[in-house]
Amino acid sequence: MDNTWYTQIQSKVFTQIQYMMQKKYPKLKCTTKNENGMPAVFPTLYLHELEPVERGQDLTNETVNAVLSTMEIQVWTNTTEDDCRKIMAEAVNQMKGLQFNIIAMPIIKTNDKISWGVMRGRRMVGNGDKIVQ
Repeated sequence: MDNTWYTQIQSKVFTQIQYMMQKKYPKLKCTTKNENGMPAVFPTLYLHELEPVERGQDLTNETVNAVLSTMEIQVWTNTTEDDCRKIMAEAVNQMKGLQFNIIAMPIIKTNDKISWGVMRGRRMVGNGDKIVQ
């Protein structure tokens, strides 16, 4: 029995978010790579999964049946704070489309000409869930 399905959650979510976000914002760079601070390309969306937690254990406890997955999305723009806010709002819409609860609504900060936003979404993902198929 393959018991590694949960390792694919971030890549599956990222693929779907990237596709939908770039339909609306074709110049948006989407990545799962941490660039240690400021990205080199604007606008940039960075998605990463925070530590998932196992859920749905059964009596045998031999398989991972479900995980509580938390995704963080960060966005950087070098135009206006409003542009960052719009991209973040669309990211919320796309996460809701994937049935994530938004546990941290977007917070936007601006420093000089760079605006930065961050949000988090959380969802229970089960083995066989459509999100990992």
